[in-house]
Amino acid sequence: VGILMFVTRGTLLGGQQNTGVVTGVVKVDSIPDMVTVDVDTDQAVCGTTVEDQTILVAPSGGVANAVILVNGLEWIADPPAPVIKNEGCFFVPRVQVAKTRSQLEITSVDETLHSTHAYDDRQRTMFNVAIPFPGLTIKRPLRRPGVVRIECDSHAWMRGWIYITSDVGTVTNTEGSFEIPEVPIGTYELTVWHERYEGQIQTVTVTAGGTTEVNFTLR
Repeated sequence: VGILMFVTRGTLLGGQQNTGVVTGVVKVDSIPDMVTVDVDTDQAVCGTTVEDQTILVAPSGGVANAVILVNGLEWIADPPAPVIKNEGCFFVPRVQVAKTRSQLEITSVDETLHSTHAYDDRQRTMFNVAIPFPGLTIKRPLRRPGVVRIECDSHAWMRGWIYITSDVGTVTNTEGSFEIPEVPIGTYELTVWHERYEGQIQTVTVTAGGTTEVNFTLR
């Protein structure tokens, strides 16, 4: 697991409240082959094979599920509450950013038993929630900042991640693109996190009403 973490405050210019937008694309130099996993349990629900979603790369080289953080820029308004859905024998979404001390909602639509077993960055169990039937919803607090790994004890290929942070962040889409709106004008350091790849810190300057583009290449 590659984790890059730089805690550096953005330098706001003149104390003004004007904002801009930060956009970009996260890519890799080479596109890996798709990997499948044989299913040996609950085939009626999960199928006989599933895609290994550890690395999802578009034909353009864009990488899905990479976390982009604006270091030192705290959330002004609360982001949407984090939700993990057990769907099609996957955790949906696989990767998400959650504000520290938010409430995670766990649910399922699958007609089989799933567990949502969360480990913190010290490899300690945070919680282990069993969802034995669809429609059940359980909430758990996310108190400690850091990268949380989610696993299902019944289905070894099921894995997800929650990046808990007080800093503004987002996750790349299937094409590797991201957009962070309403960033106060100033200079910031942006970092990228991916469960398998690593990338370098980028420095950006946001101008009032402007769009700043910053791209990452992972290795």
